[in-house]
Amino acid sequence: MILLSVEKLSKHFEGVRALDDLDLSVEQGEIRGIIGPNGSGKTTFVNLVSGILPATRGRMLFQGDDITTLKSHAIVQRGIARTFQIPRILPEMSCLENVMIGRHCRNSFDLLGTWLRAPCARSEQEVEIRRKSMEVLAFTGLEAVTDRMGHELSWVEEQLLQICRALISDPRLLLLDEPTAGMGEAESKAVQEAIRRIQSRGVTTIVVAHDMNLISEISDRVTCLSFGTKIADGATRSVLNDPKVLEVYLGAE
Repeated sequence: MILLSVEKLSKHFEGVRALDDLDLSVEQGEIRGIIGPNGSGKTTFVNLVSGILPATRGRMLFQGDDITTLKSHAIVQRGIARTFQIPRILPEMSCLENVMIGRHCRNSFDLLGTWLRAPCARSEQEVEIRRKSMEVLAFTGLEAVTDRMGHELSWVEEQLLQICRALISDPRLLLLDEPTAGMGEAESKAVQEAIRRIQSRGVTTIVVAHDMNLISEISDRVTCLSFGTKIADGATRSVLNDPKVLEVYLGAE
């Protein structure tokens, strides 16, 4: 089953074609790797799918519905969540609180209940959000840092924490932008294992990365972009050994 389909998707910035007529389909349950050199359009693609940027032309279908013109908050509600290459962690909030705010798209705000509730009391909704947040933190191996503040985290913990915040929104599609950038082998392995566990829960994942070890280990299929266009798409081993990919991305002569 095709979960996400993009057709002739393009984004131009004052004549610069950051993404140009991209056709791409992502199957439910797969891990799709997106690779390419700097400036190839990888992050632009993620920004378009997540509603951060509007498309110049083309369309995006998610579960058969056209999401091309939807704003980012509406896209999250539809079931698409993302992370950022530079983690957007709130430094003066605890890990638990950082995750809890990711649940806002799934819960209503009870204004009357807030007024009438005693200052020390928690609503049933808040209790449930805390419970779900604790589960997600444990799922990604962060249960030991639940009460630590955002500014106290290591780089890999920040990356895992923003994955937690995305997962708490119950996505069907998760977009990860360079989740292992700047990490050593052990840290990258921790993220890799988290991504595999996410797949085991039935969440489809698109991973944008320069980390070829990560891409080769976790991807079911890979798409390679160059100057905003798709130059290869298919099984991981086939794409990583494609002469065009070796030439534009890996520097082969």
